[in-house]
Amino acid sequence: MDRLRKIELIQRSLGIRHKLKVHESLKSPDTHEDLSILLLGKWELEDELHAIEELLAEIRSQNRAVKKSAILKEDGPVKGAGTATGTKKKARS
Repeated sequence: MDRLRKIELIQRSLGIRHKLKVHESLKSPDTHEDLSILLLGKWELEDELHAIEELLAEIRSQNRAVKKSAILKEDGPVKGAGTATGTKKKARS
């Protein structure tokens, strides 16, 4: 999936989150019919949000696997790791 599509999915998820907050702030409907319509709309938004979140989680998992594989293939120390490579800093005199 290309970068632009990922950005679109993230923006869509943010928009859905906002719509869900609006749903929560609305006053309760007066009739069961209105409540059922409101709940159905909320469920559809939640289902779409969960689907987008699952897709993004899969993409991130794949990305982590690629990066982990690249790191494991390197023989030298990890670049830019500072003291995390096991070297000690020299004490100031």
